[in-house]
Amino acid sequence: MYLPVFLTLILCFVAKLTICNERPVIGVLTQEIYWSISFKKLLPSYKSYIAASYVKSIEASGGRVIPVFTNRTTEYYKDVVNKVNGILVPGGGCAFNISFGISQSTSEVFQIAKRINDDGDRFPILGICLGFELLLIASIGGKNPLARCNSNDVNLPLNLISTMEEKSVLFKTMPKDVRNILLTEPVTANHHNHCVTQKNFTSMKLDDFWNPITINKDENNLTFISTVEAKNYPFVGLQFHPEKNAYEWERNDPHSWSAIYSARYFYDWFLNECRQNKHRYINQSTLENELIYNYPTTYSGKLNSSFEQVYLFGE
Repeated sequence: MYLPVFLTLILCFVAKLTICNERPVIGVLTQEIYWSISFKKLLPSYKSYIAASYVKSIEASGGRVIPVFTNRTTEYYKDVVNKVNGILVPGGGCAFNISFGISQSTSEVFQIAKRINDDGDRFPILGICLGFELLLIASIGGKNPLARCNSNDVNLPLNLISTMEEKSVLFKTMPKDVRNILLTEPVTANHHNHCVTQKNFTSMKLDDFWNPITINKDENNLTFISTVEAKNYPFVGLQFHPEKNAYEWERNDPHSWSAIYSARYFYDWFLNECRQNKHRYINQSTLENELIYNYPTTYSGKLNSSFEQVYLFGE
């Protein structure tokens, strides 16, 4: 039996769910264009983007995508969260200022999703790299816990914190072969110049909200936290990029069978979490008009970008 289908059945059974939504829609946050000057000159009319690899990864796990735009009102983000089944905060680059851009939209979505979960609903968020960092920042009211590190274009195995194995929601349902690959082979793609050290994690009281699940070392032997899970919410942050293994080719990302196979688990897990709520679009035509299918992709790999394809937006 194909792995994602098997995981869906297992997770629905283990959780004894009354809900198993087979048509999840995921909101992916857009972010301000933060590329080179030459890239901006080539595409001056666009203000934000989504890397297509995130969309492809969600689609491969059985979901559809809508873009969630930056610099909107709180009411806009409340409406989005009520219509979609989960939010993905992607990697990239931005200013760490929660009053603008993807930092602001992440902070808004984080607070809204937190309240929804507090009210008994189940609404997941997955943050990748920059998204991982922004979720941590949002959880401590905009304070910045990040340190400089050197882990750009580096592939690493994960180091599981032994005391967290029983607490981890990711490792609880992880197949043994996937676990073995992730913990023994350099299959996680790292592209970050900021990280969260264990010292900062504790001193900034991030451990009040999050559990640190895995750690890694950068090229200067600095230990950083590479996976976090919220203690009481279905929120997960990954400092690495599981979508790059299958869909990005501009860097030194891992493309072996084991790298592709193990990376799939994270998006399959996320989509299965998203299947556990009844959020939906009341109006089918509104959904059709907002889906990512309405936007073309641009081949950006040849334009000095780290992404092969992107969706570009004028807002």
